[in-house]
Amino acid sequence: MKRGTFLLALLVASFSAACSGGGSSTLPPPPPVGFSNASLKGQYAFIMTGQAPDGFIARIGTFVADGNGGITGGTELVDTFSNNFQQFAFSASGYQVQSDGRGAINLTNITGTLSFSVTMTSVSGGIICETDGVTGTSGTFELQDTSAFTANALSNSFVFDAAGLDPTPLPNTNPDSIVGQIVFNNGVVQSGVYDENDGATASGPVAITSGNYSIADTTNGLGSLVFNTNFQYAFVVVNSRKFHMIEVPPTGTNIPITVGTANAQSAPPATNSAFASSYVFLSTGVGTTSPDFKVGRFTANGSGSATSIALDEKLVATSITQVPNGTLSATNYAIDTNFPGSGRGTLTFTDSNTGTYSFIFYMSSATQGVIQDNSKGIIGDGVIFAQSGAPFSSGSVAGDYAFNWNGVSDNNTTGARAEEDFVGHVTVSSATSANVTGAMDFSELNSNQGAFHDSALTGTLTINGDGTTSSGNRSALKVTAAGTNGAPSSTFNFSLYPVNASTMFVISTDNDHSTGGVFTKQITPP
Repeated sequence: MKRGTFLLALLVASFSAACSGGGSSTLPPPPPVGFSNASLKGQYAFIMTGQAPDGFIARIGTFVADGNGGITGGTELVDTFSNNFQQFAFSASGYQVQSDGRGAINLTNITGTLSFSVTMTSVSGGIICETDGVTGTSGTFELQDTSAFTANALSNSFVFDAAGLDPTPLPNTNPDSIVGQIVFNNGVVQSGVYDENDGATASGPVAITSGNYSIADTTNGLGSLVFNTNFQYAFVVVNSRKFHMIEVPPTGTNIPITVGTANAQSAPPATNSAFASSYVFLSTGVGTTSPDFKVGRFTANGSGSATSIALDEKLVATSITQVPNGTLSATNYAIDTNFPGSGRGTLTFTDSNTGTYSFIFYMSSATQGVIQDNSKGIIGDGVIFAQSGAPFSSGSVAGDYAFNWNGVSDNNTTGARAEEDFVGHVTVSSATSANVTGAMDFSELNSNQGAFHDSALTGTLTINGDGTTSSGNRSALKVTAAGTNGAPSSTFNFSLYPVNASTMFVISTDNDHSTGGVFTKQITPP
């Protein structure tokens, strides 16, 4: 909930100064979900993006956890404006995991110790956010399969999404998004196709005609990838069906910075009739006037028409826009038969009051993929999933969730706009009100407030349907941070789109925010 992602990456985000000061509440004990230090054991691959003091930051890498509270190694590849592209080894440090899956990880390299808050979704991985009060980043971590650290193990077709900044030329930069399909075969890039949205100029489909890849570090699963000469990436293998990638700029420079994830394909839709379901998508990026966040859903009828369209769009310092806002027309989708097997498709629709919306998607299967926002003046990307499980109810969404939301907000006192990142755990009961309890850590940088830990949460999650009720109502989430341990107290309001039995997308409806993210149901350790 993440890239994402762009990848929730170019959003220079922050916690609004509209937060009321003060407030103190006792943090409830973690519920007996069953996580512990032993739940974090093995070698994990991570990806994170966000805001450093000098601007955008992207990092991928690995860390090794011993199951007893110790970090014993790993490496990171990181690109920032001040220090350019670098690689650092991690030395011995520590971590702790509570029973609700929340915890902290310290990663130490020659520059010092980086502090992160985590919430585990299962023993295989979770959500990670930097909470040192200096840099704000969000991302994910997953157990690596070390048997996949070979070129042959990666022989497959992958759908990828990379986003960040591109020179236009230097010292100016453009926000940049690239989504596509790439085909690997034992060290050779055989084929593929991509779409690039560079500074709100869409390339259209571009064929991938050449390239190669290799594994250079069989301890950490690091490799290199070049395609179409101009695109050069380092990557870290998660398993044979997934890797994270970060663009390698020319030596001594920091641009381009793009970062993202590739997932292996399995029977992507090849025709309009094979793309017939309801889908929910989340996209984040920038527009001509503000950071831009979108969550939406539609139903593909199997013959090129998109029905039951709903979309929430949020810019900073504005109220949320909900589509349909006027009359919808030209509601079309198409699977691109010019690139058979690529999973490439398009979605367009026009609202008489808010304009035309245009998206490119690449499906890794019939049920999930990546999506790029090519609407006028927008550069954004994210994820798309088939929606299943409707009709949703308070009972069907009850459970324990790990969550991450981030984005941008304005400080009402100073006017500053900067990063905010939230990570935590909530228990959602089957009640219809006062049904959310939990705790979170968060970082907010818009007026140097810093990082806050163990802030108690209460709230209500209201299910109104799948996002397409005739009245325009959405499912909603309202959570209040109590201000525990010196954190500011505040209430956060979201529009919520259920995706399936384990995933919910949220988007802020508060005026000073352009934020959103993902709630993922936890899998209790065995």
